[in-house]
Amino acid sequence: MPKRPASNDSPQALIDAAIELFGRHGYSAVSTRALCRHAGTNVAAIKYHFGGKDQLYRGAIQHVVDIFGPRLDMVLAGFIQGRDLAGDDRDRQARLISNLVRGLLNMLLGSEDMKRFVPFVIREFFVPSQHFSLFYDALPRRLHTLFTEIVAMAHGLDPQSEQAVIRAHAVIGQIMVFNIGREILFRRLDWDDYDDARIQRITREVETMVLQTLHLELPDELD
Repeated sequence: MPKRPASNDSPQALIDAAIELFGRHGYSAVSTRALCRHAGTNVAAIKYHFGGKDQLYRGAIQHVVDIFGPRLDMVLAGFIQGRDLAGDDRDRQARLISNLVRGLLNMLLGSEDMKRFVPFVIREFFVPSQHFSLFYDALPRRLHTLFTEIVAMAHGLDPQSEQAVIRAHAVIGQIMVFNIGREILFRRLDWDDYDDARIQRITREVETMVLQTLHLELPDELD
């Protein structure tokens, strides 16, 4: 039985430290001692709460999923509910997709949680851990599948086709680049962060580009 840590040792403090340090330095470069020191816990805390460093890493991924899974559910729900009603009406399709893009950008750019999670998430994208499937199945796969269906709907493609998946990947990139490539944009425009007005301007441009990519007309309010 692992030694019980001090009463002020919090598993959440360790998860927060893991997200920050693993995101900044990578899994191999961060020791359990460094994690405990950053979290303000004693050296027994990781073993006691998680069983080891690898399971703490898994816990950090699960925390990201727990935070953003319900938010993604809310963003996707409106589109999914309206899809059948839209049918083949191109104007209704365009409005649904505009609302989807707007919701995703607000979730990705307007969240303090996402700002903290970005380095950790990007590292998991580029150097997937053995726990990547936990993250992928809960968030990226669901979003990617939906956009593949949108692309297939807009272009009359088979949603299982390679062409539809590749095009969906390109469309999602128009949204994700404002998170993954945020520092490039900040330097180009001399910004220090996203605010409501900037997010609104970005959203307008991205909605326009996504709809044009899908060969859909802009809804009247976006003209």
